[in-house]
Amino acid sequence: MADILEAANLGANKTHIMFGANLSFKLLEKYLGLVVNAGFICVKGSQFVLTEHGEEFLRQYKEHKEHYIGARKMLETLDCEREKLDSMCGTSLTSTITRSMRIL
Repeated sequence: MADILEAANLGANKTHIMFGANLSFKLLEKYLGLVVNAGFICVKGSQFVLTEHGEEFLRQYKEHKEHYIGARKMLETLDCEREKLDSMCGTSLTSTITRSMRIL
């Protein structure tokens, strides 16, 4: 959905949105109907234009995506640190510590 909104950000026809969002025509028809019905995009002639509601959704989506990517990177870092601890003191000790941390 975000790709459709991004493609229609400055106004676009169906073909532009289809290629911009990398969708088949059948999927474009399906999802374009959803975003129009949700009020994210309005139709002006043959152009699809992002509404204020759509702009706000896209802004919040991008912010959420950035936080999600940051959290994933943090988890990867924590996994690497846990593996280092495993190699230093044995799997059984860090497994016990990990289980006790989950209880907290």
